[in-house]
Amino acid sequence: MLGYTCQMGEGRPGQLIAWHLPQAHVRMRSCRRGACRPCSNAELLLVACTSDFVIHGTIHGVTHDAELQESIITVVAARVLRQTLPLFRVGGSRDQRLTSIRTPLHCGVHPGPGTFLFMGWSRFGEAWLGCAPRFQEFRRAYEAAQTAHRHPCEVVLR
Repeated sequence: MLGYTCQMGEGRPGQLIAWHLPQAHVRMRSCRRGACRPCSNAELLLVACTSDFVIHGTIHGVTHDAELQESIITVVAARVLRQTLPLFRVGGSRDQRLTSIRTPLHCGVHPGPGTFLFMGWSRFGEAWLGCAPRFQEFRRAYEAAQTAHRHPCEVVLR
């Protein structure tokens, strides 16, 4: 399991970036050192309610940019559940549904099979990943929170 820790003063306040690797939810604050750690169910629910975008989709591929120290996840968006800025388009051909989401390079993101719920924030017009659980994992966490009357917002999963 991966983890990420920050020393005081290292990250920028409020910047949260996270993603899902094939076997674990991973969350990262913008620190210069450390490793990635899993998102909790509570964090997943909060990110679903507060992020700039929520997209149901699959990973088409991942490229790594060593110069920028970023990984770029190419996502096939099946459905955009929410976006605060026009970052993503859905509809038309498969190529029109492709979108890019960035993550820090040092966490070693790799493509994984299945459908995911990609959630994150816009930074200077680019999408940066928050949490990205497998869709069924998020559904289970959301339904459990709903049953316990502890879901922070409504998410239409259909």
